[in-house]
Amino acid sequence: MDTNKECVKEKILIVDDSPLVCEMFSNTLCKKGYETTAVNDGESALKKLNSEDFQVMLLDLVLPGMNGMDVLRTCRRDNHEICIIVVTSYGSEATAVEAIQEGADDYVVKDFMLMNDARSLDIVIGRGLERRKLAKENIELTKQLEELNVMLQSAYSRVKDEKDYIHNLFGNMEYAVVLSNNEGKILGFNNVFVKMTGFPEKDLCMMCVFDVIGNEFKEDVKSLFKKIRAGVAHGIKTTIVTKTQKDTHVTLNATSFKMGGERLILTTIVV
Repeated sequence: MDTNKECVKEKILIVDDSPLVCEMFSNTLCKKGYETTAVNDGESALKKLNSEDFQVMLLDLVLPGMNGMDVLRTCRRDNHEICIIVVTSYGSEATAVEAIQEGADDYVVKDFMLMNDARSLDIVIGRGLERRKLAKENIELTKQLEELNVMLQSAYSRVKDEKDYIHNLFGNMEYAVVLSNNEGKILGFNNVFVKMTGFPEKDLCMMCVFDVIGNEFKEDVKSLFKKIRAGVAHGIKTTIVTKTQKDTHVTLNATSFKMGGERLILTTIVV
């Protein structure tokens, strides 16, 4: 096992049955400032993950005993939020695709990376960390939406003028919130959304959610709403068109709920 304590970036667990390969990967990563720990089998990898905090795992798929694919499935089953980069041999890209379908964030080809290409490996790790960050944000936002959903349904049964209650509830949110019907017609929003778009409140009340989406993303967001109506909660990266016509890049998350016999969609927009 090799640990480089002077590195300052994310902690990376290297899993490969070859000590030489582990050392080469470790040296390559340490040049970019990462802290690394290496193990030589799947069982040891899982023990390390359960006892220490790693942000990235560089995982060889061919291991003695428990193979890399089983390690990957176990990690995702146990809800480890670690970024997983699988390592494959040249010509095994199909296996890499299968690993990504099982929850891996990206892959590298061992034969190429053993040439100590620190820059390329750093790019792959950065890309995987970004995907993991977005996935985590979507999970957290979905949880907040579900909690807000419960509060809204409870409000409907307790408060006669639910619109005022919803307005006050939305007003406490730090991010933009929009309430619409299934077709995207805007029914309510908070001040953050007004400031984000720059449109007057009276104009927003006459608009549709899709009216403030960048043209290149309109169909994607409409598709998202269809999935929401089908009961599939989902998020998407898109752009919001402002009054000044300057697009703002955002992450949009939405969930569906029923209020007063009507199916509505609650959307959060985070810059």
